[in-house]
Amino acid sequence: MIARSVLVLALAAGGMAAAGAPALVTVSGAVGNTNRAPVDPLRDKLFVDNGNDFDRAHAFTLEALRALPQTTVRADFPLGGEVFEFSGPSFEALLEAAGASGETVTVQALDGYTAEIGSDELRANGAILALDMGGEPLDIGGLGPAMVAYPRAEREDLAGMNDDTWVWQVFHVGVE
Repeated sequence: MIARSVLVLALAAGGMAAAGAPALVTVSGAVGNTNRAPVDPLRDKLFVDNGNDFDRAHAFTLEALRALPQTTVRADFPLGGEVFEFSGPSFEALLEAAGASGETVTVQALDGYTAEIGSDELRANGAILALDMGGEPLDIGGLGPAMVAYPRAEREDLAGMNDDTWVWQVFHVGVE
């Protein structure tokens, strides 16, 4: 059962990326730097079940995400809760690495939750794709493999920001 779950998560998160490592987060749509095949109805069940049908995508392994410049932000999560340090690549670095160009970013979670966010808003608000919270990796089954986080505890203009775009369990980012 555990082996099947790991396989399903690896396939659902974008199949295999470069060097045969499982992808954790896939960026699709208006991307110029592609490294994975289009959606395969047989192998990409989570993409298909969530209405994703793309021809162009960049699949990021954990190693590839950690190789991007890392940013640490401090934020209360959930809103009004304990303040944690979140670390991971900025959305700006993620989108740049995928060669993404577009005005709208749709972030999808493993549980089906989605949030549509302007790419300019992500950049202006200092959003990161957090891989760690409080110095610990975000686990699948918890908030991981990745999570959208903002420097809410560091910026007065974000202090009252609600949690609607704090997507956790991120596996897919669509760019249009």
